[in-house]
Amino acid sequence: MAEISDAELQKLATLSRLRFEGSTLDGFRTQFDNILWLISQLKELNTEGVPPLTSTANLPSTPEREDKVTSSNNREALQKSAVKAEHGFYVVPKVVE
Repeated sequence: MAEISDAELQKLATLSRLRFEGSTLDGFRTQFDNILWLISQLKELNTEGVPPLTSTANLPSTPEREDKVTSSNNREALQKSAVKAEHGFYVVPKVVE
């Protein structure tokens, strides 16, 4: 596996709109090297006779079940396990200002 130069790594970070300060670029390099290693492992697989797929939804081997209602909505029982619920809704922390 070819090594990626610092300039190439920084260009990739810029194109990905990532900014690295100090030693965080080394951590990114390690993660990127791991991804490239995984890709090299996948390239070694024998895929002869395996058709390319974009989805498994329409394959004969995809299990299907009848689309039917199996139980009624029991909101009160489900919300008992929630951290917080008010007026029939789940309350979650605000994440956008």
